[in-house]
Amino acid sequence: MSAQQADPGAKSAMIWSNALTLLRSNSALTSRQKGWFEGVLPEAVYGTTIILAVENTETQHVLQSELNTQLLQALELANGGVPLFPAFKILAQETPAEDNETLPVNVPEQTPAPRPTQPRKPVTATFPAQPTVSHYDDAVVQTFDDIMPGTTGFPAAETAPATTSPNFVPASFGSTGKQPRIDPATHLNLNDTFDTFVPGDSNRFARTVALAVAEGSGKNFNPLCIYGGSGLGKTHLLNAIGNYALLKQPNTRVLYATSEEFTNEYIDSLRPDKPGSNRIGAFNRKYREVDVLLIDDIQFLGGKKETLEQFFNIFNSLYRAGKRIVIVSDVAPRNLKDFEERMLSRFQQGLTVDVQPPDLETRIAILRMMAASADARIPNDVLDLIAERFTENIRELEGALNRVTALASLNGQPVTRALAEQTLQDFFSVEVELKPTDIIAKVAKYFHLTFDDLVGPGRQKNITLARQIAMYLTRDLTSMSLVNIGQVFGGRDHTTVMHNCKIISDNMQEKQEIYNYVTELTIQLRQRMD
Repeated sequence: MSAQQADPGAKSAMIWSNALTLLRSNSALTSRQKGWFEGVLPEAVYGTTIILAVENTETQHVLQSELNTQLLQALELANGGVPLFPAFKILAQETPAEDNETLPVNVPEQTPAPRPTQPRKPVTATFPAQPTVSHYDDAVVQTFDDIMPGTTGFPAAETAPATTSPNFVPASFGSTGKQPRIDPATHLNLNDTFDTFVPGDSNRFARTVALAVAEGSGKNFNPLCIYGGSGLGKTHLLNAIGNYALLKQPNTRVLYATSEEFTNEYIDSLRPDKPGSNRIGAFNRKYREVDVLLIDDIQFLGGKKETLEQFFNIFNSLYRAGKRIVIVSDVAPRNLKDFEERMLSRFQQGLTVDVQPPDLETRIAILRMMAASADARIPNDVLDLIAERFTENIRELEGALNRVTALASLNGQPVTRALAEQTLQDFFSVEVELKPTDIIAKVAKYFHLTFDDLVGPGRQKNITLARQIAMYLTRDLTSMSLVNIGQVFGGRDHTTVMHNCKIISDNMQEKQEIYNYVTELTIQLRQRMD
């Protein structure tokens, strides 16, 4: 149990911060109505009750009558889809209750008991009127916490010792342990669903809101902006939204695209038309005639003036039509570089949520999910070791688990804590991050090649192998996104990076030579950082 879950006060602060974010973004509420929530202070959560302290009986009356429905909806959503009921406590008053009548028009920037892991408040603006968030049906509510750390349905490691299959060669570990299955029509990764996304304190609010958008009830969250560091599950959530929307309504028109794909398609549409063709028209139809638009790594559109203008026009067209828009970035919308203010303002009209690095409990649950999906039986003490030592992101966990199982498979050994400690002793996280150019230069030198060989178009076997290993190490040892890695490697597509990393990950399980290459290079790169 996390400290937050054990502390009723901390839990109430987290829930109320999330609820307040939802209420502030609710365009069906007036500025004055939103003001009633600003003086509320959360005190504790006990079971299905949250204790809320208010300034006076008038505030309590308004929250229990006029704003009761909106308050209950926000609390339920902020609590991961589980209903939560307020009990009010009146604070001692030094000012008359009438002061509540002079509420400021603009919502204050700070929330009671703020937490760094909570999403920022969207910019206060005059939004088009939209209906209040509707209640979720029981079936949807039941799916919110179906994969919780410590209560998952994953097989317990102690019930199946590693020695039962010491020569097991697992698939590469990932969100599902399987090769990404990309739908050609929507570009969605069909493996990334809400069922394979492990929630924890660091991401549960983002998952809850994402599910609301996916099932169509989060109309006030449009656009939804999800931000956070690399390897924390943002792309997984983005794909899960699309997959769930199609599951609920198969006729929904969904499109997933990275900023790189959007840019390349737009540039291609500007090429001279063949007789009878209309490239720009086809491009516009593709992106405007959708019900759900999912854009990944939008930060890479920064500075691309014409591409941004085209995206802004598409965004406005979809927004006016009431279509769902979800964008993902590595920073909060207001911190995006080289974006026009009008565009940033649009992004912040909806809801902004962040995803933080997972806590220990969530990291263990993620590792169990990875092991279960690949039918790998890993002892609990091994999962605990990896979760304790690798703390930054899911990508680190995946890489560490992959190394341990690869060595066990190659040597015909059971997976044990001693083996894990031996395998990972040189790979524990360090504070200074490698630069991709350092990795490429080191790999090139190791294979007696040049830097330009690895980033260039060469397809000879020795160059291809070295390039694949360099991509794998860049993904494993840095926080760069797949799109950014592709740009470093000569402007290659992110799917090429994903495919090459998968090849190396798989070969590490089966080929001692590949495992040795990756291990030796990793040690050399780590030593350089010491």
